[in-house]
This record gives sequence, structure tokens and C-alpha cells, in this order.
Amino acid sequence: MKQKILFFSCCFILLILLICGCTKEPDHIAISSDGVKISFDMQGEGEPALVFIHGWSNNRSIWDAQVSHFSERYKVVTIDLPGFGESGNNRFNWTMASFGEDVATVIKKINLEQVVLVGFSMGGPVVVEAANKVPDRVTGVVLVDNMHDVEKMYPPPVISYIDSVFMDLITHPTSEKLVGSGFYKKNPEASFERVLSMLKDASRIGWRESLLDYLRWHNEDIATALQKCQVPVMAINSDMEPTNVEAFRKLVPSYQAKIVPDVGHVIMWDAPEEFNRLLEENIQEFISKSK
Repeated sequence: MKQKILFFSCCFILLILLICGCTKEPDHIAISSDGVKISFDMQGEGEPALVFIHGWSNNRSIWDAQVSHFSERYKVVTIDLPGFGESGNNRFNWTMASFGEDVATVIKKINLEQVVLVGFSMGGPVVVEAANKVPDRVTGVVLVDNMHDVEKMYPPPVISYIDSVFMDLITHPTSEKLVGSGFYKKNPEASFERVLSMLKDASRIGWRESLLDYLRWHNEDIATALQKCQVPVMAINSDMEPTNVEAFRKLVPSYQAKIVPDVGHVIMWDAPEEFNRLLEENIQEFISKSK
């Protein structure tokens, strides 16, 4: 009888351990407030931690060159926003604010205390929203080739045109279209293969909705979000579009922009060494200001 009791007790304990093991979130998975899986990678050690956010229609692999470079000195976190990469797409509210909450969720899950947020393209509004949700944890924000002119407005016909062009670009991608749109300028064959790799097997669920909310955010929320931002904001922009520094400084007086000439939208692909150098400069400036 004692042996039977011991056997069943062991089985019960094993069952509990299995249930706990199945329900615990994996180390590199977080769950958003609306129940969506957020997948991320983490490499290296050192503060501040660098959290990289990709743009529309791409995923965290866009930062591969930065991960290998900066993880030698810092903790580097790259996140797939919901709807992209390996993250879930069971979402109804595809907004910049929701994406910002997703980034804040990852920061809290891995308990990052000093963070530099780096947002490329659509990732720019996302990191601004994230910084406003966890201001006590953020040392600085780096915008990569976005918000060149915070006073620019997108009227409905322009929004409709952008929607049609961008949705066609991801549905029928060609290197000629990507070069023509300014997505990249250098190494077109290798860059096109990287784009195809990111688009392969992508569900595209929520992509149109997030694109439209990105444009809406720029029209309606940008001024309020930037004025609310309590941390230094810097930019690394291409020279394809002039950066209106004075307009930005009306909202964030400390704003600085560094311009990289003769590159496409994906600066970190076209000029990775220069991009990394400028980003390191920004990080050091954030560190200096936080002391």
C-alpha cells in the first residue's frame, strides 16, 4: 500500500511539473496584453541594452549586422512585432500604440533597466510609443530614416496611393521596384534576396492595417507623442529626403539628426559600418546625458 501511495504521489508531482513546464512562457517569447505571442532574440551583455525594432513588412533579421557588432559590448534585443517574423498575428488592433505596448512588454519581461530604443521606418513611431510607456527604463531613442518632417501631412489621396504602391510591392516584389522606391541602393542582388527571405511564407495579416495606422499616427499623434517623450531623441537618416530639424525641435528641443549620404532607406544595409559608428556615437551621448 505504501509503495502504491508513493507511486501515485510521484506521478502526481510529475504531472504538475509537466503542466507547469508547458504553460511557462519560453525565454524568448512574451505575451502581449491582448494575447499575441511576441518573439524576440537576445545576445550579449552590457548596459545600456539596445532594443532594435524593424519596420513595416520586415522582421528582426533586418538587424543582423547590428546584432553581431553591438552584442560584443551590449545586451542586444531584436523583436518581431506582431504580424511579422515569428510573432503571432491574432490581433485586431494594429496600431502604433499597440506595438509600443508590445515592446514595453518585452522590456519588462526581461527586466531591462537601461534601454536605448532603435526604430527603423515604421519602428520609429513604435519606439516613441514604447518610450512613453516605460520612461523610467529608457535612456534614449534613435529613429532610423523616419519622421524627416514632423509637420508633413498625408492627405487621403496620398494615403490611398501609398497603400496601393506598398501593398503591390510586398505582393509582387522585384528588385527594380525596391531600388526605384529607394528601399536600398547598394548590393541589389544580395539585398533583394534578403527582402524575399523576409517575405517568404509571411501571412501579411495586419500589414495593411498597420501601414494605414502608421500614416494616421503621423497625421494625428506625432506631435503629442513626441512632446510627451521624456528622453533624448536622435536620428540617423538618409539624404533621400531633407530632415526638418527645426520643426522637430519645436517638439523635442534636444533633437539631433545625423545624415548618411548616398544610401537608400535601409541605411544599415547600404552602409553598415557608418551606421554602426553613428549609432555608437548616439549611445555614448545618451550615456553621458544620463549621468
